[in-house]
Amino acid sequence: MEGLPIRNRANRRSNLLIPLTVVILASVVSGCAFSNISVNLPTQPTSGYSGGDNRVVSVPKFIDQRDIKDRIGMQKNGFAMDTANAIPDQSVDAWVAARLAAELKAAGFQVIGDEADPKAIKIQGYVLKMFTEPVVQWTTVDLETDLAVRIQLIRGDGLEAERRYFVKAVEQGMMSLSGAFNGSVNKASDALMKRLVPDIINLLNKYPEK
Repeated sequence: MEGLPIRNRANRRSNLLIPLTVVILASVVSGCAFSNISVNLPTQPTSGYSGGDNRVVSVPKFIDQRDIKDRIGMQKNGFAMDTANAIPDQSVDAWVAARLAAELKAAGFQVIGDEADPKAIKIQGYVLKMFTEPVVQWTTVDLETDLAVRIQLIRGDGLEAERRYFVKAVEQGMMSLSGAFNGSVNKASDALMKRLVPDIINLLNKYPEK
């Protein structure tokens, strides 16, 4: 019986590998993507800045202005359908404030939280967006996290400043694994703090208290 030439058979097999790999990935992901996933929000400071000079700052809980408040991300199956939620292990508004407070304390500020102190520099934040979404590639999945905040700085001598921040972070991995979600959120929060902390220090150095 005559068959295909050896070279043609090899080419035919290799051509089947790519779609077969995609089907396998879709099947594996689909089977694990129907359960909600818990995401640990990191609180340890990582920015590594200094220059707080023992200045007293108040960092009250952020105000949550997100359009989507009941989750911080989604699970998708292999066909890119939204199938389950990513749920944080604590409230987002309290977490961002605690993370910023930890970063400022590590940078040399005195952080006092919500207490009323006329001498304290008040840093009020607003969470505008925080969401992690899987983007299915050919053979991998990218977990993309968008994190946006608005920061108001108010000092007793009349100094007031406001700025918006947006960061995007990507972590590669299986969308059904909490480690990939945690990795993406960690990268986003680290990137945000590495912008926030030096901006606060530079602003206060540029406009010293009268």
